[in-house]
Amino acid sequence: MAGGLFLGAVLGVAVTKLSDVIIDVLKKPSQFSSELTKIRETITRIKPIFDEIEKLTKVLDRPKHENDMFIAQMEGAEALILKCKRVKWNLYKRYTYGLELDALNKSMVEFFRFDVQLVMVRDQKVIMSMMKGDSSRSSCRIPSLKGSVIGFEDRVRNLKEMVLKDSVGDECSVVVVSAPGGCGKTTLVTMLCHDPEIKEKFGGDIYFATISETPNLKIVIKNLLERKEADFINDDDAINQWGSFLGENGSEVLLVLDDVWPDSITNLSDSIINRFKFNLKGYKILATSRTTFTEFNTYQLQPLNEQDATKLFNYSAFSECVNKYIPYDLVDKLVKCCKKHPLALSVIGGLLKGKPLVSWRIMLKKLSDEQQSVLDLHQPIEHCLARSLDVFQEESVIKQCYMDLGLFPEDQKISATMLMDIWVHLYNHDEHGFATIERLLELSYRNLATLLPIRIDSPMIANYCEEKAVIQHDLMRMLAIRLCSQEPIELRKRLIINANGQDLPQLPHTINATILSITTDERFSLKWNDIRAPEVEVFVLNFMSKVYHLPQFMQTMKKLKGSNHNKLRFAYRRIWESDEFGSLRLASCSNLKELPESMRNMQKLRVMDLSDCLHLKKLPWEIGELSSLRMIHMRGCTGLHELPLSFNDLGSLEVVCDEEIAVLWRDFKDVKVQLVEEDRIATLSKIIQRDVHV
Repeated sequence: MAGGLFLGAVLGVAVTKLSDVIIDVLKKPSQFSSELTKIRETITRIKPIFDEIEKLTKVLDRPKHENDMFIAQMEGAEALILKCKRVKWNLYKRYTYGLELDALNKSMVEFFRFDVQLVMVRDQKVIMSMMKGDSSRSSCRIPSLKGSVIGFEDRVRNLKEMVLKDSVGDECSVVVVSAPGGCGKTTLVTMLCHDPEIKEKFGGDIYFATISETPNLKIVIKNLLERKEADFINDDDAINQWGSFLGENGSEVLLVLDDVWPDSITNLSDSIINRFKFNLKGYKILATSRTTFTEFNTYQLQPLNEQDATKLFNYSAFSECVNKYIPYDLVDKLVKCCKKHPLALSVIGGLLKGKPLVSWRIMLKKLSDEQQSVLDLHQPIEHCLARSLDVFQEESVIKQCYMDLGLFPEDQKISATMLMDIWVHLYNHDEHGFATIERLLELSYRNLATLLPIRIDSPMIANYCEEKAVIQHDLMRMLAIRLCSQEPIELRKRLIINANGQDLPQLPHTINATILSITTDERFSLKWNDIRAPEVEVFVLNFMSKVYHLPQFMQTMKKLKGSNHNKLRFAYRRIWESDEFGSLRLASCSNLKELPESMRNMQKLRVMDLSDCLHLKKLPWEIGELSSLRMIHMRGCTGLHELPLSFNDLGSLEVVCDEEIAVLWRDFKDVKVQLVEEDRIATLSKIIQRDVHV
C-alpha cells in the first residue's frame, strides 16, 4: 500500500511540475504563448483525473509500471516546452516546435480521454468487487448528505412540486436544476432524493448518475443497471438496454443525471438528457446543469438570501461552537465579500475557523480592499467556476464576449446596445443587434450572465438590443477579470484598471492592449498617468466621481473605434475632433443643449444616439458633412424644433424617433423614418436615474 501512496504522490508532482514550467515560460514574452496557454488549460482540466488516480492508488497496490505511462507523458511534455523556451528568432524551429506543441496538446487530450479513463474504470471495478456486493456503495445509488445543509428547505419543497407534477399521457417529464458552479445543485437534488415523500413514491427505483463533461454512456448505464459483466456494442446499444430495463421494471422511476453538459455549443437540444428519455408513464428525469435547457422545465437555483448566507458562513466558521469573540459586524462584512455564494461562504468560513480575531481582520482587509479576491484564497472555487467555460474554444467569439463583460463595474446593468457597439468593431457583429443578442442569450443560458429586459411591454424598437441589459454575478465577473489578467500587462489584449483611491496604479509608459477599461471611484484625484495607448480600439471609462476630465492619453489612441463613457454629461473637444469613432451614444444626457461644429471631423461615425436629450435645441449645419452617418436615434428629443437642411447631403439615412420628431423629417429625401412609440414614464425614469447617479 505504501507503494501505491508513493506513486499517487509522484503523479501529482509530475503534473504540478509541468504546470509550473509552463507558467515560468509564460511570464516572459514567448513566441509560443498561444500553444502553451492551450496546454496549460488542458492540464487544468485533467488535474481532477490525477486526483482520482491518487484516491484509487490509496486503495489498490498497483505495480509501478502502470504509472510509468502517466509520468512519461508529463516528462515528455516538459522536455519539449523547455526546448521551446530556448527558441528566439529561428523561424524554422518556431514553425516545427509550434506544430509539435499542437500535436502534444491533442495527444494529451486523447490519452486522458481513453487510456487513463480505461485504467480508472478497471480500478473502480476492482474496488467495487472488493466491497463484496454492498449495493449501498454502488455509484448509481443516492449519495449521502454531508454535514448540515442551510437554506434549502423551501428549495426542496418547490423542486419537489415540479418533479411530482404529472406529465401529459405517457410522456417522460424532465426537470433541470440550473445554476453556476458551486451554488448547490448537487446538494439540492440529493436532498430531494432523501425526502420522505419522494422515497415513498419511488421506493428503491431512484437512480443517480454523475454525467460530467465527457461522459462514457456505456459505463454510466452499466453502473445504473449494476451489471458488472455487461458488454454493450456502443452507446446506442447501452441506451436501448436502459429503455428495456425501464419497460420490464414497470414501476415509477426517478433518474437523476448530475452535472449534465450540452453536447455542443450550438445544439443544446441534442443533449444527453434526450438520449435517456423514453415515453413511459411514471418515468421522470431530474438533471443538474450549469446550462439552461430551454426545451425542459427549469428550476433556476437562486443565490442564498442574506440570512441563510450568514447562517452558512457561521456554520463553517464556528460549527457547533457559539461565537463569543468575533464581532457580528465583522462577520456581516465577510459574508458580503463572499457574494452569497455557497461554496465561497463555506471555504472562507472554514479558513477562518479557530483563527484569532486579528486573522479575521486581515482577511476582511484583503477582500474588501481588493488585495485579493475569493478566487485567490482557494483554487477549487476558481476551478469550479472556470469549468463553465470548458465548452468554449479558447479563442471563440462567445468566450471573448464573456470576458468583455469584465470591462464594466461590479453590480452594473450593462446596456446591450453598448455591448453591440463594442462587438460591431471587435467581432463584426451586425448593427441591428442580431448577433449581439444571440451571444447574450447564449451567455444567459450558460448562467455566465443574466439578460434583463429594460421594459417588459416594449413597443417596436430600432434594434434587438435597445431595450435589453445584462448583469453578471460578482464571482463570474471576478473570473472574467482574472482570465483577462493572466499575461503581463504589456501583453494583455484587455487591460482592466480599477482605480480605488486618488490615483491610477503604476502602468508601463506604453500600453499595447486593444481594449482598455478604467473604473474610478469618488476619491479619484483627476490626475491621469503619462502613458501612451496607440493600439487601443475600444475604451470603456467608468466614472464614479461627479467632476472629471477625460485623460490626455486619449490623443495617443490612433486606432480608437469605440468609446463608452459611463455617466458622460458633456463631451470634450478631443472627442468631437476624433475621426475614429464609429458610434456615439449620448442618450439621456439631459444637460446637452447643442453639438459643436467640430463634429464634422467624425468622418467614420455611422451611428449616433441622441435619445431623450430633452434640452438639445439645435443640430449644427456641419452634421451634413458626416458622409458615413447611416443611423440617428432621436426618440424623446422634445427640445428640437427644426433640422439643418444639410441632412439632404447625406444620402441614405435611417432615423429612429417618435411621432413628434418624425414631423421634422417629412420633407427630407432618402430618409427612412422608423417610428417608435414613446413610453413617457420609462423615459422619465431613465433620465431621473441618470441625473441622480451623475
